[in-house]
Amino acid sequence: MAANIAIYSIVFIYGIIVGSFLNVCILRVPLKQTIVSKRSHCMSCGHVLAWYDLFPLFSYIFLRGKCRYCKAKISKQYPIVEFVNGVLAVLCFAFAKFEAYDIKHINQMVLVSKDPYYEVYDWAASVYDFGVIILSCILCSVLIVISVIDWRTFEIPFGANIVILILGLVKLAGTIWADSRYYKIYCNLIEKKPGFFEVLFARGRGLELIMGFFAVSVPLALIYYISKGRAIGGGDVKLMAVAGLFLGWKLILVALIAGCLYGSVIHIIRMKVSGEGKQLAMGPYLSAGIVTALWVGKYIVEWYSGFFS
Repeated sequence: MAANIAIYSIVFIYGIIVGSFLNVCILRVPLKQTIVSKRSHCMSCGHVLAWYDLFPLFSYIFLRGKCRYCKAKISKQYPIVEFVNGVLAVLCFAFAKFEAYDIKHINQMVLVSKDPYYEVYDWAASVYDFGVIILSCILCSVLIVISVIDWRTFEIPFGANIVILILGLVKLAGTIWADSRYYKIYCNLIEKKPGFFEVLFARGRGLELIMGFFAVSVPLALIYYISKGRAIGGGDVKLMAVAGLFLGWKLILVALIAGCLYGSVIHIIRMKVSGEGKQLAMGPYLSAGIVTALWVGKYIVEWYSGFFS
């Protein structure tokens, strides 16, 4: 228990530290400013901040939400983004049911697959699962940047979609690596010589990810071109394409449905309560749908599939 608390505390600290960098991205990317070489500074007085002013979350609390130098109020966005990113990182590990035991035995032989006659064990499965959790944490961080920027500007940064594309390609490569290892071991057990594509797309998980890139993005792209961008934004189409590569075709469908439901319900409430117009930024809602599919999508798919079994 104590070990798990320590692990999740470390994950939360990692999350708020990364959250501090996300704030930099959120502020500078729309302005086309560099996010790496320019030092952090107060947005009111321009004073370059010292290292002790940059402790994520805690600096805001200790400074009581004011700049140390000019006493101007610091935007609440800073602690909110840092805290939310820390919570999302913890939840990525929690929904994956990760425990301290898993780190100690990261290279243990685990049961990958079984049939009536053969059982396949491989250490790559646990390493792959841990890698996917790390990639999921990064994905959630990028989605925060997309959500806040799109909420403010009605534009999804192209660079953010590129980052998610890279995450999807890394996951695809890891999936093919882990599944091909499994299949080679299985073929050795049954004394079979597998073909190249049999090994490449063993278990079908790699193919499912590739299909995910097109499953939602192609119909959305058609809607985009037919409506000339009035029904959906080009950034939204790209987001669902690269997210689909990460999630696979089943989960990206869950993400789209969940995102549309979030957008419909929440925006209608906002229109009634605060008089918002009909135009809405879909990025935050699609991002929420992607996170929903990431964490609980497989249970939703299993529940829905039960109606046809």
